[in-house]
Amino acid sequence: MTHDKIIIAVGGNLYNSEGVHPMQICDNAINLLNDYHICVVKQSKWYVSEPIPISSQPKYYNKVIIAKSMLNEVQILNILHNIEEKFGRIRNITNEPRVLDLDLIDCFGIIRNNNNITLPHPRAHLRRFVIEPLAEIHPNWTHPIYKNTATHILENLDNQNVKILT
Repeated sequence: MTHDKIIIAVGGNLYNSEGVHPMQICDNAINLLNDYHICVVKQSKWYVSEPIPISSQPKYYNKVIIAKSMLNEVQILNILHNIEEKFGRIRNITNEPRVLDLDLIDCFGIIRNNNNITLPHPRAHLRRFVIEPLAEIHPNWTHPIYKNTATHILENLDNQNVKILT
């Protein structure tokens, strides 16, 4: 049985070593998901945001996707990390600039917190660059822990300098 409601935040703020723009890197990564049996069913528009915490690093380009898969949440998270590595992501310092960031926000509504995975993403509800694109494509998504919809969460978030790209 294929499960839907896999929510993945996609973003980046660095060009890769070949000079490819972060939005193209993200789109290439999204296109690769199908090779790993993760089928993208919906994508938000692009958003641009300041880094959190605020710093001198470049702005981030962000979008949210909804996908479906027969894989479990740990398999999906491992695939996301593998794709990040393929595109040159190096995990050294928290909140450092990155060529690609694939965050598993929600997976089938599962609540889990162990050494392998934390679901839902522990800070997603605090990040407008996640919630605004999510509310665009799935306004009735309900946070598994807080039981608020994406629209409700968005109404209570500060602006955080998130802007939609047209």
